[in-house]
Amino acid sequence: MAVTPLRTTITDALVEELRHQIQSGQIAPGSRLRQADVAAQFNVSTTPVREAFASLEREGLLVGSAHRGVTVFHPTVQDLKETYEIRIPLEALATEKGVENMTPGDIAELESILRKMAKSGDDHALYNELNAKFHGLIYHAARRPKLEKLIADLREASVAYLRFYATFSPSSRETQREHTLIFEACKARAPKRAAKAMIAHLQHTVDFVSHGLGEQERAAQDGDPPNDG
Repeated sequence: MAVTPLRTTITDALVEELRHQIQSGQIAPGSRLRQADVAAQFNVSTTPVREAFASLEREGLLVGSAHRGVTVFHPTVQDLKETYEIRIPLEALATEKGVENMTPGDIAELESILRKMAKSGDDHALYNELNAKFHGLIYHAARRPKLEKLIADLREASVAYLRFYATFSPSSRETQREHTLIFEACKARAPKRAAKAMIAHLQHTVDFVSHGLGEQERAAQDGDPPNDG
């Protein structure tokens, strides 16, 4: 009975370490990862490595391919900007409609989430979870299921960029200020002001991340190609 928890612990440790190596650039974008090599590196069996790969694929940091196996996600500025070009007007619309339909209970819950975000400190995983709840509550209040689904899919497609370039994300203080402006507009029942605040928040994020991503792309052009072995 002790085997499963042990394996889970090893898997979690591998996920954390590989995530760190990918996000820090120790493993270059586009690099191919082999189960046997990673297992040998960490002196473990291939089972937890396979599980770790699957977990990181769900996060978007690894990409599975029938021809190349598992490779590290290789984001581009163009892809990121295109995703946000679609996201921003949809999320602005959902925000405007959401404010129109918000109940006092929704406002109270939104404020509670905002306070928890302010207290999350350096716990980025918790902050990201609360951030998703904050946005999700607003969009759900729009009562537009198709719109909500489109946004959810597009936000999921953006997750890999934000996780991959976590070090290039805006400061938590600035992000919290933007969330506060959105909340204040929601509380004031000002749909268009809330939508405008949401647009500014999303545009700030994409500008910040695309700048960091652009620097990475320029560095890659001046240096050696990613290691494929």
